[in-house]
Amino acid sequence: MPWDDIDAKKFKILIKQISGTIKDGDGALTPFHIIKGGIGEIWCYQPSTKQVVKLFRGKDIYILDFGAEEDEQCLAMSSDGIVFVIDKDEIEEIGFN
Repeated sequence: MPWDDIDAKKFKILIKQISGTIKDGDGALTPFHIIKGGIGEIWCYQPSTKQVVKLFRGKDIYILDFGAEEDEQCLAMSSDGIVFVIDKDEIEEIGFN
């Protein structure tokens, strides 16, 4: 699944949410997800660099594009700004922390 276009409005709201500058009129918050597993690492594809990046399990992430229900992967962003593709079965929604 190509992720050439990311919803710019959703991305801006997410950046405000991460930085703590979001206001009531900015839009809906994005719930936290975590990478399943308490210990270890996972290698995920980073579309912008066309390389894989190492992420640690248990890390908080945000979903940028969940894709269609039948898609096996989704586009996510870590709280430190790394955008990557991850298998849907590797993540778990934890809500708002």
